[in-house]
Amino acid sequence: MNPCQDPRIQSAIRQWTCIERWTHPFAVTLTLRQSRQVAGASSAYLTPELASRNVRHFLNLLNKEIYGSAAQRFNKRIRSLAVAEGTATKRLHYHLMLDCPHSHHIDHFPSMVAEAWAKTDWGYPQMIVRSCDKGWLSYMTKFRDKPDFASAFDWDLCHNPH
Repeated sequence: MNPCQDPRIQSAIRQWTCIERWTHPFAVTLTLRQSRQVAGASSAYLTPELASRNVRHFLNLLNKEIYGSAAQRFNKRIRSLAVAEGTATKRLHYHLMLDCPHSHHIDHFPSMVAEAWAKTDWGYPQMIVRSCDKGWLSYMTKFRDKPDFASAFDWDLCHNPH
């Protein structure tokens, strides 16, 4: 068994997430720009740290849109599971499972996600947002495209209170 692809870790993540406890889960794929212009003619290149910081900014914007000032004042956040994927030949991207906490936001949630993503520095327009089920969780927790399975999950961006 490859120690970087331990099925016990995979199983624990799937159990911890327990999609049945989520209100209205959405499958989200966010693609990142691999470089961007900064300060005139120079280019900045995407790193895993910049990608994580960009997705954190996106989640902060989305949380503020959903919870208003309570997002910052009381640390109100939507449930989220975030995993980074990408290889030397595959563009760095994030798969997320995001929970829309209020039924009155369900119809607008995909546009809320798109608007928040568009406000980030590294957000690339190619993205997918749709309602999801256990199949999405299985897809997110696959071993493929993750050289080190456990560290592919951006635990700082995951929020799943029980």
